[in-house]
Amino acid sequence: MDDTSRDRGQDPALDRPASPPLPAGRPGPGSRRQLGLLNGAIEAIGARATGRRRLGVFATIGRAKRLFRGWLIYSATMMPFGELSRTDTELVILRVAHGRGADYERDHHRVIGKRAGLTDAEIAAVDRRDHGFTGHRGAMLAVADQLVAKRDVDDATWAELTRHLTDRECVALVQLVTHYDGLATALHVLGTPPDEKR
Repeated sequence: MDDTSRDRGQDPALDRPASPPLPAGRPGPGSRRQLGLLNGAIEAIGARATGRRRLGVFATIGRAKRLFRGWLIYSATMMPFGELSRTDTELVILRVAHGRGADYERDHHRVIGKRAGLTDAEIAAVDRRDHGFTGHRGAMLAVADQLVAKRDVDDATWAELTRHLTDRECVALVQLVTHYDGLATALHVLGTPPDEKR
């Protein structure tokens, strides 16, 4: 990374913010024993399904036993059972990961996005400032960028979004972006490292 890129907090190889180092002394993923029988089983199934040794997101949030199960249901109503198409959902999640420099989310959702139907070129484009998407996808990514950067959306960007999406889809988009933005924060603050592949 050159000095000017470092000063801007950018990774020039991917044209995105560099992922911040994980803070020390945070809880991170719990052991299966710490998660309990049910949460530990859910984490083990998730790890196997994703080809990982452990699934850090489940093993970290699973420490809060009752919260974890509610979070799983809430998360599933956005992905994979959301109002937006699977490919659009994954594109938006990858854009949030780009904006946050969230390597954990990026790592998982590149794989999930490809399974959902995104091409390698589409996945790579999300990590560029000038991603090249137009139409409904361009409008969704513009909203995602503003929500991550400013926690708000200007009127012109919102008006462009409503040319392409219904009110129901607009609500779903905002919830999707803010959920994955919040998840990126939680995983960083709680000290969840990238998952090892099997």
